[in-house]
Amino acid sequence: MTTLYLRRTMGGFAPDTEQDQEACKRFKMGGIVKAEIVVPRNYDFFKKWWALITVGFDLWSELCPPQYHKGHPVKPNIERFRKDVTILAGYRHLVVNLDGEMRWEADSIAFGNMVEETFEKLYSATIDVLLQKVLADRGITEERLREMANSVMDFA
Repeated sequence: MTTLYLRRTMGGFAPDTEQDQEACKRFKMGGIVKAEIVVPRNYDFFKKWWALITVGFDLWSELCPPQYHKGHPVKPNIERFRKDVTILAGYRHLVVNLDGEMRWEADSIAFGNMVEETFEKLYSATIDVLLQKVLADRGITEERLREMANSVMDFA
Protein backbone atom coordinates (compact mmCIF):
# COMPACT_ATOMS: atom_id res chain seq x y z
CA MET A 1 0.00 0.00 0.00
CA THR A 2 1.27 3.47 -0.86
CA THR A 3 0.24 6.61 1.00
CA LEU A 4 0.15 9.73 -1.12
CA TYR A 5 -0.86 13.26 -0.30
CA LEU A 6 -2.78 14.85 -3.12
CA ARG A 7 -3.82 18.45 -3.65
CA ARG A 8 -7.08 19.29 -5.43
CA THR A 9 -6.36 21.48 -8.46
CA MET A 10 -8.44 22.77 -11.36
CA GLY A 11 -7.17 19.81 -13.40
CA GLY A 12 -7.94 17.22 -10.71
CA PHE A 13 -5.77 15.76 -7.98
CA ALA A 14 -2.00 16.31 -8.12
CA PRO A 15 0.85 14.98 -5.92
CA ASP A 16 1.53 17.43 -3.10
CA THR A 17 5.24 16.89 -2.47
CA GLU A 18 8.29 15.74 -4.37
CA GLN A 19 8.11 12.40 -2.56
CA ASP A 20 4.48 12.02 -3.66
CA GLN A 21 5.49 12.80 -7.26
CA GLU A 22 8.20 10.13 -7.10
CA ALA A 23 5.73 7.60 -5.69
CA CYS A 24 3.29 8.33 -8.53
CA LYS A 25 5.94 7.44 -11.11
CA ARG A 26 5.62 3.80 -10.03
CA PHE A 27 2.08 3.66 -11.40
CA LYS A 28 1.66 2.80 -15.05
CA MET A 29 0.27 5.63 -17.19
CA GLY A 30 -3.41 4.91 -17.83
CA GLY A 31 -3.41 2.21 -15.17
CA ILE A 32 -6.15 1.91 -12.57
CA VAL A 33 -5.44 2.25 -8.86
CA LYS A 34 -7.84 2.05 -5.95
CA ALA A 35 -7.77 4.98 -3.54
CA GLU A 36 -9.38 5.65 -0.20
CA ILE A 37 -9.69 9.40 0.31
CA VAL A 38 -9.15 10.64 3.87
CA VAL A 39 -9.09 14.34 4.66
CA PRO A 40 -6.18 14.79 7.11
CA ARG A 41 -6.79 16.63 10.38
CA ASN A 42 -4.37 19.52 9.68
CA TYR A 43 -1.97 18.56 6.95
CA ASP A 44 0.11 21.74 7.13
CA PHE A 45 0.67 21.18 10.86
CA PHE A 46 1.64 17.57 10.13
CA LYS A 47 4.19 18.80 7.56
CA LYS A 48 5.54 21.23 10.15
CA TRP A 49 6.01 18.36 12.63
CA TRP A 50 7.68 16.27 9.93
CA ALA A 51 10.02 19.22 9.21
CA LEU A 52 11.02 19.18 12.91
CA ILE A 53 11.77 15.47 12.65
CA THR A 54 13.80 16.05 9.47
CA VAL A 55 15.87 18.83 11.04
CA GLY A 56 16.49 16.74 14.15
CA PHE A 57 17.43 13.68 12.12
CA ASP A 58 19.81 15.61 9.87
CA LEU A 59 21.59 17.17 12.85
CA TRP A 60 21.74 13.87 14.76
CA SER A 61 22.86 11.69 11.85
CA GLU A 62 25.72 13.99 10.84
CA LEU A 63 27.31 13.41 14.26
CA CYS A 64 26.46 9.71 14.46
CA PRO A 65 29.72 7.73 14.50
CA PRO A 66 29.99 4.91 11.96
CA GLN A 67 28.51 1.70 13.33
CA TYR A 68 28.80 -1.88 12.13
CA HIS A 69 26.99 -5.13 12.78
CA LYS A 70 28.80 -8.32 11.78
CA GLY A 71 31.01 -6.29 9.46
CA HIS A 72 28.15 -4.49 7.70
CA PRO A 73 27.64 -0.73 8.04
CA VAL A 74 24.51 0.34 9.89
CA LYS A 75 23.20 3.72 8.84
CA PRO A 76 20.83 6.07 10.65
CA ASN A 77 17.22 5.66 9.57
CA ILE A 78 14.73 8.53 9.67
CA GLU A 79 11.74 6.24 10.29
CA ARG A 80 13.45 4.68 13.33
CA PHE A 81 14.42 8.18 14.49
CA ARG A 82 10.80 9.34 14.17
CA LYS A 83 9.59 6.39 16.19
CA ASP A 84 12.26 6.92 18.87
CA VAL A 85 11.38 10.61 19.20
CA THR A 86 7.68 9.73 19.44
CA ILE A 87 8.41 7.16 22.16
CA LEU A 88 10.62 9.58 24.11
CA ALA A 89 7.89 12.21 23.79
CA GLY A 90 5.60 9.85 25.72
CA TYR A 91 3.40 8.67 22.84
CA ARG A 92 4.00 4.94 23.11
CA HIS A 93 2.59 1.61 24.17
CA LEU A 94 4.12 -1.66 25.37
CA VAL A 95 4.24 -4.74 23.16
CA VAL A 96 5.63 -8.21 23.71
CA ASN A 97 7.56 -10.31 21.19
CA LEU A 98 7.67 -14.08 20.69
CA ASP A 99 10.49 -14.42 23.23
CA GLY A 100 8.35 -12.75 25.89
CA GLU A 101 10.42 -9.56 25.84
CA MET A 102 8.57 -6.28 26.22
CA ARG A 103 9.48 -3.07 24.46
CA TRP A 104 7.99 0.30 23.66
CA GLU A 105 6.41 0.95 20.27
CA ALA A 106 5.55 4.40 19.00
CA ASP A 107 1.86 5.30 18.89
CA SER A 108 0.49 5.74 15.41
CA ILE A 109 0.43 9.32 14.18
CA ALA A 110 -1.96 8.42 11.36
CA PHE A 111 -4.74 10.93 10.92
CA GLY A 112 -7.36 8.38 11.88
CA ASN A 113 -5.48 7.30 15.02
CA MET A 114 -4.46 10.58 16.66
CA VAL A 115 -6.81 13.51 17.16
CA GLU A 116 -5.62 17.07 16.52
CA GLU A 117 -5.34 17.98 20.22
CA THR A 118 -3.10 14.98 20.93
CA PHE A 119 -1.00 15.72 17.86
CA GLU A 120 -0.47 19.31 19.07
CA LYS A 121 0.84 17.92 22.36
CA LEU A 122 3.11 15.53 20.46
CA TYR A 123 4.47 18.48 18.47
CA SER A 124 5.37 20.34 21.65
CA ALA A 125 6.87 17.22 23.25
CA THR A 126 8.88 16.58 20.05
CA ILE A 127 10.54 19.98 20.44
CA ASP A 128 11.44 19.12 24.04
CA VAL A 129 12.90 15.72 23.04
CA LEU A 130 14.97 17.21 20.22
CA LEU A 131 16.31 19.97 22.44
CA GLN A 132 17.23 17.49 25.20
CA LYS A 133 18.48 14.49 23.24
CA VAL A 134 19.80 15.85 19.94
CA LEU A 135 20.56 19.54 20.31
CA ALA A 136 21.64 19.81 23.93
CA ASP A 137 25.34 20.31 23.14
CA ARG A 138 24.80 22.47 20.07
CA GLY A 139 23.43 25.62 21.69
CA ILE A 140 20.33 25.56 19.49
CA THR A 141 17.36 27.22 21.15
CA GLU A 142 13.71 26.33 20.72
CA GLU A 143 13.26 29.49 18.65
CA ARG A 144 16.15 28.53 16.34
CA LEU A 145 14.79 24.97 16.02
CA ARG A 146 11.41 26.35 14.96
CA GLU A 147 13.14 28.65 12.42
CA MET A 148 15.06 25.69 11.01
CA ALA A 149 11.87 23.65 10.69
CA ASN A 150 10.12 26.57 9.00
CA SER A 151 12.96 26.86 6.49
CA VAL A 152 12.53 23.16 5.66
CA MET A 153 8.81 23.87 5.18
CA ASP A 154 9.58 26.81 2.89
CA PHE A 155 11.97 24.66 0.84
CA ALA A 156 9.44 21.84 0.48
